[in-house]
Amino acid sequence: MSLTPRIGGEVRHGPHVGLDLVRLFGAGLAAMLLQTTVSPHIGVLGAHPDFVLIIVVCVALLRGAEVGAVFGFVVGGLVSVLLFEPAGIGAFVMVTIGYLSGRYAETVDLSPGLLPVIAVLAASLLGGAMYALAQFLLERQVPTYYVATRVLVPMAVLNTLLAAPVYLVVHSLFGGEHHARVLEA
Repeated sequence: MSLTPRIGGEVRHGPHVGLDLVRLFGAGLAAMLLQTTVSPHIGVLGAHPDFVLIIVVCVALLRGAEVGAVFGFVVGGLVSVLLFEPAGIGAFVMVTIGYLSGRYAETVDLSPGLLPVIAVLAASLLGGAMYALAQFLLERQVPTYYVATRVLVPMAVLNTLLAAPVYLVVHSLFGGEHHARVLEA
């Protein structure tokens, strides 16, 4: 008795879930290591790249909204713990970024070269605004002008510049497969 599904006498091979989980684990581990060890040493105008955000967006673009949201939740939560940030904020921001990036990939028809750059730029601005809002709600005194000009904009530019090379690495990690469903008009 075979566990391989047969449809019309034809053998259908389903997705390799175990291999996909190993690839997601590798991408998550790389994101956490880059964020905690490399990112603090790369600074442009006082801003540091957010490798977790970039990798969450890349995974969501390649695997869809559901996988992007779950991946963002797990990696965002673990990085919050590793960096001693308030619990839940990183997970909430990354689950939102992962889901919206995956939905963007499923619904928008752009060239593959432009897709990660636009998605990372938008995710960086949205993620930075969500973190700033969380700081305000936690009653931390952070000047809005300073956050916008010295943190948010340089971080968005730096993340956007890193989007294409990181997307190529993540794309090659997943074997060049693209599972996000594109809705046709």
